[in-house]
Amino acid sequence: MANAKRKGTLQIIDDEASICFAFRRYFEKRGYDVLTSSRGAEGLQQCLSQKPDMVFLDVRLGDADGLDILAQIRQERPQLPVVVMTAYGTLETVNRAMASQVFDYVTKPVDMTQAEQLVLQALASTSAAPTTPAPAAAEGFVGESAVMQELFKQLLRVAAMDDVPVLITGATGTGKELAARMIHARSRRRHGPFVGVNCGALPDNLVESELFGHCRGAFTGAGEDKPGLCEAADGGVLFLDEVGELPLPTQVKLLRFLDQHQVERIGSVKPQPVDVRVLAATNRDLEVAVRQGSFRADLYYRLAVLPIRTPLLREHPEDVPVLARYFLAQVNSELSLAADACEALAGRDWPGNVRELRNVIWQAAARGGGPVITKACLEQCMQPQVPEATPTDQRRWHLEQYVDALSWTGGSCLRDALSELQNLIVARALRECQGNQTRAAARLGVHRNALHRMMEEAGLKPSSNTETKDDD
Repeated sequence: MANAKRKGTLQIIDDEASICFAFRRYFEKRGYDVLTSSRGAEGLQQCLSQKPDMVFLDVRLGDADGLDILAQIRQERPQLPVVVMTAYGTLETVNRAMASQVFDYVTKPVDMTQAEQLVLQALASTSAAPTTPAPAAAEGFVGESAVMQELFKQLLRVAAMDDVPVLITGATGTGKELAARMIHARSRRRHGPFVGVNCGALPDNLVESELFGHCRGAFTGAGEDKPGLCEAADGGVLFLDEVGELPLPTQVKLLRFLDQHQVERIGSVKPQPVDVRVLAATNRDLEVAVRQGSFRADLYYRLAVLPIRTPLLREHPEDVPVLARYFLAQVNSELSLAADACEALAGRDWPGNVRELRNVIWQAAARGGGPVITKACLEQCMQPQVPEATPTDQRRWHLEQYVDALSWTGGSCLRDALSELQNLIVARALRECQGNQTRAAARLGVHRNALHRMMEEAGLKPSSNTETKDDD
């Protein structure tokens, strides 16, 4: 609609044309105006003259250091939400970014759903009228049930125990990072940095360098001294999401860091003291991982001094309407839910937990044709996406041909078939990615450690260019 009200103006400053194009295509379809700049100086001028509502800024630009551009933006527009984009969770000179109070940072390739969530949060925070938040709403936690109130009390007690590690467990979508941020916000470290890292997203050959830093010349490609994320979190909190995915050698070094409160960069023999509280999170059962030998028992007991579990949404269904209204207000405070819509929400099992509920509400807000969201609208959003018929039919036909050719004797038909299919798919992904395990794992939608196990099962050996370095 030509006269439709636009939701806001976003600016993308990145020297990769494909990223600018992806942002423009995604957000223009959702009602935003999108400005793009491929050069730092041009992006700075555009930001100051056209005054976007939010900026996504790449750390490495062809003609400038993205963090230098960030510092100049901050001088003129100190309250502007800026999201820093970088590769593999690395924040080169992350201390400068934290000092400039970035709204958040994301890793490449950028998940557009995550980016959209950040946009909604940022625009809601800048446009909302000042209010007195509920006890936990300031950190994004909402809930009136006894289950959630007990969780809030537990988080506040843990926040006061300043230097003790915390292990947050819970299913995907239950708010483990929100719990970590609440602990940080309610502790004496609230004025220090909150540095988060997804351990499962870090390539094995970079994870130690990213966490603990390295000295110039420590390994091929180490052209300068680089502090790790542990140093970046000095005075604040280091949040290790998916801590169960850390390789065993890195687990040893993390245990030493927790015991000694010192960082020793790769290539250095001089430990450096740091004042950091470590919060870790996982959706895995680490006790099982300990028994299987993939996670160190001593590290588990060191992290689990103060265990926290975030509950499944079906354990506190009475909070569903409260959460739904909260998410709806983030998108459009003028929208409301019909009574039958609230009943439909309360009657759902929510296997994806709070994250699934949030996504349904946001989709319904985008689809809704009036000020009240109806049950019918919600049910459309809760239905799974149906794939296109033609490709599905073709795949099914080929699979049926494969099944017809199976040997149905010996009692291991299913296991053998699944193993053979997995081996073929893994081999194809590696071949199409020229042996690069990082890209192959991303294409398959699995952690790199899982890909390693699949390769071993298939008898696949890494090729000579397996560790090809991805560009930032």
